[in-house]
Amino acid sequence: MRFLKISHFVLILFVLASCSQSKSAEQPAGNATAIKAGKVRHVQEREFVSVSGTVNSPDSPVQVSFLVSGKVLEVKPREGDYVERGQLLATIDPLDYKLSLQAASAQVGQAKVALNRSQDEHARMKFLYDSRSLAGNDYEKFKAAFLSAKQQLDQAVANQRLAQKRLNDAMLYAPNSGFISRRCIEPGQTASPGNPVFEIVKLDPIEINVGVPETDIHLVKIGQTAAVTIPALPGESFDGKVRIINVSADSNTRTYMTRIAVPNPAHILRVGMVAEARIQGDRTVDRMTLPAETIVRDPQGAAIVFVYYPEQQRVYAKRIVTGAVYGREIAIKSGLSGNEEIVIAGQEKLRDGSVVTLVSETAPGGQQGLPGEKEVSK
Repeated sequence: MRFLKISHFVLILFVLASCSQSKSAEQPAGNATAIKAGKVRHVQEREFVSVSGTVNSPDSPVQVSFLVSGKVLEVKPREGDYVERGQLLATIDPLDYKLSLQAASAQVGQAKVALNRSQDEHARMKFLYDSRSLAGNDYEKFKAAFLSAKQQLDQAVANQRLAQKRLNDAMLYAPNSGFISRRCIEPGQTASPGNPVFEIVKLDPIEINVGVPETDIHLVKIGQTAAVTIPALPGESFDGKVRIINVSADSNTRTYMTRIAVPNPAHILRVGMVAEARIQGDRTVDRMTLPAETIVRDPQGAAIVFVYYPEQQRVYAKRIVTGAVYGREIAIKSGLSGNEEIVIAGQEKLRDGSVVTLVSETAPGGQQGLPGEKEVSK
């Protein structure tokens, strides 16, 4: 009997302990975290390839140099100046070339006098030869002298033209319009033929040279539009078109050089600037986005969101892979099916399995993504 009483007492203690543990395992409703939840936003948009590169001139910079040597007397434009085609850039001392031209001109005058004298004599000898009053051998001598005088005049004229050209080359003119990117000589220095004096680049239009990964090159075609932004010019956006796609990949980066032509009438874009470009694709795809504040990091640093389960009144963490940023929203590349209830407010206080109270259920807020675009590569 005593044993039965003790057994009943132990059983009662066990039941009471079990009830106590069951109650303590349940989080009191008063300690539930208040949250807001919403759905992932689905947008049907055109895909795009996101790439980066640098601003370059569509043509190679023009190296301008003197064709003759001499002491530099004047250098007009400086770096950054715009020059028109045919504008005078620099001059060298023309005295030697003027004297050479005078000497060549004098030789031309002498050659003309000699030719006139030889021509008159040749005409008389030909008349005698035609009237059979002069032997053929003698006539050939006068004829050869006339032809020689004529050749001497031609040579003198050629020397005169060469001297005139050298005098003209003492003044350096811009071969095309553009901006001076380099000035390599100053007054008082000696110019040498072929040594660069100026470098001229064109800035309208310009080109963005980018490298497209081989995994995305099949999505890029000539003529596709591209939205270009420049980190050095915040708030500015430029429209361009794909102009060239290389047929071979860079052996080091495994990317294909692609050139995007961008109008630059205000000359805001400058050679060497870093550029970001999003090339519009031809297909329309479904893109999922969430407000950036809904995404947090787990202890390992991975991106996670909290998924709300109404039937359990709990939330559980789920790892995701994020994509491009669109204003205040971030694209979700993987990790979600798109039908989950995502915690959009209160997630900073949550842990995996936390009991929550739903304050209100709204669609995720945040700035809309860029219409008509879809990221297909990092």
